[in-house]
Amino acid sequence: MSKEFNIQQLVSYISGNCSSDEQKSVELWLKLSQDNMMLHNEFKQVWESTSVINKPFEIDVDNRWEEFKTRAKFDESIITPVNSSQKQLGFKRFFINVTRVAAVIVLLFGLYLMFDKEQQADTLNYTAIAQTDMPLTLPDGTSVACNKGANIVYPEHFSNELREISFMGEAFFNVAHNPLKPMIIATDNVRVKVLGTSFNLCNCINSDEIVVYLESGKILFYSVDSYNGDILEQVILEPGEKGVYNKSTGLITKSEFDGVNHLAWKTGILNFVNAPLSDVVKVLENTYQISITTQLSLDDYILTARYQDETTETILQSLQLIYGFDYQIEGNSVVLK
Repeated sequence: MSKEFNIQQLVSYISGNCSSDEQKSVELWLKLSQDNMMLHNEFKQVWESTSVINKPFEIDVDNRWEEFKTRAKFDESIITPVNSSQKQLGFKRFFINVTRVAAVIVLLFGLYLMFDKEQQADTLNYTAIAQTDMPLTLPDGTSVACNKGANIVYPEHFSNELREISFMGEAFFNVAHNPLKPMIIATDNVRVKVLGTSFNLCNCINSDEIVVYLESGKILFYSVDSYNGDILEQVILEPGEKGVYNKSTGLITKSEFDGVNHLAWKTGILNFVNAPLSDVVKVLENTYQISITTQLSLDDYILTARYQDETTETILQSLQLIYGFDYQIEGNSVVLK
């Protein structure tokens, strides 16, 4: 039931007539989304309301009739008077029939909404692949500045409960504040849950880590089981903290970060103060999406410098001038000699 909804199996589950395997299947399906659980609750209410049909003589006709008149705004004065016994019997039959019809209508309407939502999710999602540095505005007003090649999938309209998007690459998010409708960003099996914050999120294909740098607000950074969606690891981040998910170990750590070099791809500014050259190399790799290899002991070198709107080549030329080593560029690979 993970992809295709089986109405008969859900009814069997609610009525207590399913096998143990069917029960496990339904319970896994319920965990997939809040919409699934809401649909289950609606069906359960219908089932409980219609189960009184099997016990007709336990119905309090007067109370049920008054409830019906209130909800349906029914005008009793238009009914032709009959004697008391006929009235009670008529109302009882009428109520039972109304209940049956209402149950069918609720079921059909629920199914229509469910399949309509699925169809909208399939047909009204947008996929944006960043080619320029122009910010993207989502339906809720959230601004997303994407690094080149980043991929983001979002709906035409967010649901009533959540703002869910899928993401790959690197981008700076300035999320519109809405405490009643959290935004959840899915990237691989990692999730970022926010109400309204600004942060830089990086999940690049050639990286062994998924990293989020929080600039303002507060976020929940967590990993999920790809099979059942259960939360595996999680941390809450405050401004000035970064969360790191290791793709190999599945562990999440958090720590404080200094400076703004993680935003160099966006601002064009790199600033190093007594930074080990090994750290400089990592920043250059992340900023320019290159791979740098060397047999030099880079921790023996310290760099204090500021670069603005420089290319990979001009930065390497400055390092060559400062430290005297040579370099070779082949595509996205750099070798320090």
